[in-house]
Amino acid sequence: MPRLVSRVEALDRIRNETGEVACLMCAIRDRRAGPVFVVHEDDHQLVLLPRYVRRWGQLMVMPKRHAVSFGEIDDETWAETNRLVLHAARVVERVMRPRRCYLASTGSAAGEITQSSTHLHVHVIPLLEPDDKPADIFSWSAGVYIADSEEWESLRARYGEAW
Repeated sequence: MPRLVSRVEALDRIRNETGEVACLMCAIRDRRAGPVFVVHEDDHQLVLLPRYVRRWGQLMVMPKRHAVSFGEIDDETWAETNRLVLHAARVVERVMRPRRCYLASTGSAAGEITQSSTHLHVHVIPLLEPDDKPADIFSWSAGVYIADSEEWESLRARYGEAW
């Protein structure tokens, strides 16, 4: 069963897995950030289960090429990213049966390892509770969910079958 850990513990775990990396998303793409549970991958895009989440069942879609602004990404790549985001949201709806999904491209130049990665990416977040609010979903202040490899693999397989 996924379990809630504190923000501090999650950040410590991420730092221990990755060391000091310039870009967490590139480290994930390059398999230098612990296990990666891939739902879909091609030459240009990666769809995966992020291992530190605010809601169980969250997916992340990211272009493989490092880009930190919309001005740095070509129209074709961003269109394909968004096509995959829509497909990922439909898969999440079929598998998790949430009330709704949030789609969010988070990130900033703030420099924190999470919630502000400068590498463009989009989260697909299933909302199961009627009172889920953006402040609850996008902040790690209340902690994040982690799971063991078997739980991640089971969810990855369910999403893979629905993909």
